[in-house]
Amino acid sequence: MKRIILFVLILFSLSCDDGDLDIANFEFEETINVCGDFTLYRLSTNEHKEVLMLTLTDKQIKKDTIPVLPVQVTKIGPYTVTDRVFDSEVTSSYFCTVVPPVEPKVLKNWEGESGTVFVKNSPLFDTDEITIIGWEHIIVLQDVVLKSGDESLIFNDTYLFGTLETGI
Repeated sequence: MKRIILFVLILFSLSCDDGDLDIANFEFEETINVCGDFTLYRLSTNEHKEVLMLTLTDKQIKKDTIPVLPVQVTKIGPYTVTDRVFDSEVTSSYFCTVVPPVEPKVLKNWEGESGTVFVKNSPLFDTDEITIIGWEHIIVLQDVVLKSGDESLIFNDTYLFGTLETGI
């Protein structure tokens, strides 16, 4: 009986192989990179093999203190959230070209199905506390659901995408 149990345990341990399973790790650098005016992305701390991308419009990233209404994430449209896992390091040239290059290869592509994006725009002042020298845009994702095939990633509650600073 002991031999059978040992054999089953060995067989089970040998059959459990995760292969090339790549799962999003959500550990990103603090820097928000920008391509064009409103494609924002953060690269992973894992050798830049993962990216979290967000697209917005000039209605969210504003140089104005008027409150911005939250927007709903859609799979296709002006407000998207995407998480991609690559087979090797990705650079800004991947995002800032009209036709993205074929390398590095995308291993997993999670697309936003639902959720909300909040943006708060605030002026940055010079030391005189009067002169505006730039703008700060705090971006928060709430209850965002990303899907890839039948799999889902869920941002429970809120996730601070980050703070973007722009000039005047």
